[in-house]
Amino acid sequence: MQALQLKQYGGLDHVAFGELPRPAPGPGELLVQVHAVGLNPIDYLIPKGDFKPILKLRLPATLGSDLAGAVVAVGSAVTRFRVGDAVYASIFDTPYGSLAEFAVVLEPAAALKPANLDFVQAASIPMVGLTAWQAMHERMQLQAGQAPGRPRGQHHQHGQRRTGARPGRR
Repeated sequence: MQALQLKQYGGLDHVAFGELPRPAPGPGELLVQVHAVGLNPIDYLIPKGDFKPILKLRLPATLGSDLAGAVVAVGSAVTRFRVGDAVYASIFDTPYGSLAEFAVVLEPAAALKPANLDFVQAASIPMVGLTAWQAMHERMQLQAGQAPGRPRGQHHQHGQRRTGARPGRR
């Protein structure tokens, strides 16, 4: 199978497609034929080495984390998915990468693709969705039943004056 791999840190000139054996899922893992991937700013920073102290990649490493595709094999102990299921997932901070024809996905990292989304749309959700969730729950500390409101306070009013925006007007 083809996969986009980082050979060594230093930048995108160390990234190239290579031929790899098709992986097999282990216990609790899915093998997904990748139909679409989502790219995020971190996917550009990893090859530069910016996350080297945090992410312990064994080089060469297949890049990418967000994907959508079809399950083609399941490992033992997988209970939520079957061959043929359309799924999306984030495999960030795992030994696997999404920029490949096939990717191994841990069962807890996968979800069934909503029927109203195509594969490209579904692949764009994982990291962005996690970032939004973290903003609302960890930064804003929203609780069940609360909704994020309009910004309030001095900074918001200053922004209204600078842009000419007025509350309650369209």
